[in-house]
Amino acid sequence: MYSLRFTTMALSRLADFPSAVNLALCLIASMLIIAVANRPNLIYRSFERRGTQPFRWSPIHKVVREGYHEIIKKTGRPFVVRWWAKDYIIMPPKYLNDVRGAGWQHLSFFANISSALHLYTSVGDLYTAESSQRMVDIVKRKLNPQIPHLTADLVEEIEFSLDKLLGDCSEWKHTKAMALMAELTHRTATRVLISKKACRDELFIRKSMSLLESIFITALVIAKLPLGPLLGILAWPLGILHRRKLYTAMELLRPIVDERIQENVRTKDSDRHDAIQWTLELFPQPANLEQKDRLLKELLHNLWAGSSAPGGMMTEIIWNLLLHRDYVPELREEIEGAINQYGWTEKMVNSLHLLDSFIRETNRLSSTGSITCVRTVVDKPFQFSDGLILPAGTRFGFPSQAIQDDNQALSNSSQFDGFRHANKNGREQSETDGDRRDSASSVDTHYLPWGYGNHVCPGRFFAVRLMKLVIAKLLLDYDIEWDRKMQDRPRPVHIEGQFVPNMSQKIALKKRIRD
Repeated sequence: MYSLRFTTMALSRLADFPSAVNLALCLIASMLIIAVANRPNLIYRSFERRGTQPFRWSPIHKVVREGYHEIIKKTGRPFVVRWWAKDYIIMPPKYLNDVRGAGWQHLSFFANISSALHLYTSVGDLYTAESSQRMVDIVKRKLNPQIPHLTADLVEEIEFSLDKLLGDCSEWKHTKAMALMAELTHRTATRVLISKKACRDELFIRKSMSLLESIFITALVIAKLPLGPLLGILAWPLGILHRRKLYTAMELLRPIVDERIQENVRTKDSDRHDAIQWTLELFPQPANLEQKDRLLKELLHNLWAGSSAPGGMMTEIIWNLLLHRDYVPELREEIEGAINQYGWTEKMVNSLHLLDSFIRETNRLSSTGSITCVRTVVDKPFQFSDGLILPAGTRFGFPSQAIQDDNQALSNSSQFDGFRHANKNGREQSETDGDRRDSASSVDTHYLPWGYGNHVCPGRFFAVRLMKLVIAKLLLDYDIEWDRKMQDRPRPVHIEGQFVPNMSQKIALKKRIRD
């Protein structure tokens, strides 16, 4: 009773000061909004929580690995971890087939990453509106069918970029491997995922690389700050620098897109093979500034998806080439034979079975992350085949690296065997050929670098093509060495369950003298 009287007296005093009343009402409303927005999803309390022991901190990839062996393997039940400052249910692999059969809007990868990485603070509903499917359509309906015709363009851009980044390289040149692979991948991917004009614009290359790096960095800063229930609100001001980078990249790209729009009006028979052209062919021409801005954001975010992961993957391939040198002569022989027979063509790329196997084995043992197939349940609950029901709003993922390391179907699965997956029958098959269950771009319940089910990475065929061509050029044209004596794999950087190749490790490259 006393507390009620005190509150009433306080409010009556505030009434004498209208501005104070407004401020108090705003604060109360804000707290109510925060309370509603952060209501706990009780499903997370249904499973054992890992990684919260007092006075003991473990990186998330170790927490997930331990949970897989101690809970999933022993009980078959999921467990809960704190990841990107949010609760996630880590699911047993037996649920992968249920995810495969679900609708992409019901179990949404896009909604998940938009929330986890706070992408909505910079691109709005780009990942959650119905039009978000446009980014996937560009890849599925245009990029993938065009892959056989892109080899010449990609090789030209790889050669241009290597010359730009390394020079004539007649003497040993020392450079950080991760930085080299990241920029080489970014430049080459820009040729296809935006345009040739953009990939030859040095200012755009620098600013777009800075933008794409800031997506991850901004999300990491927000996740690591102790913001509690204010996380969702304070993510907006914390993302101001990233939004500036986005604006800069968009303004550099805008005149290139405007020029192509006008060109498309004049002629409908363009022979350009890039994402700007494909967007203008698939969708109505943007009629206003808002639609043009959305197109620019789509292009930049597809570039992020298509260039960030392959750069890290190729760095890991370089590590394996240097750690397992016995594979290099056979790989070079395969590449040289394919080029002599087919030239730099589709047939040449599809005949590189040993290199394809080497890429798959590298991705199997050195994935880019410990958790994949992340989803958010959208709109209505989702029921799995065994009766487990996850309510709308639930976030979950699968312990991909632990699953891959535990593949009982492979002998010595913890050991690197670069030619383990080589196509034994020697048939030439495209990377988009679904019959190749053991190819670098295929997916199954024990090989998850590209995800699984709905929203499995649609750009994986392009990524593998890019990796094959880059590694083939490097092996043919350069000798590669550690910059100093090395015996072990360079230690990766573990960041929120992601595995980033060692960013300080240097390699030495020199042009090969070939007959």
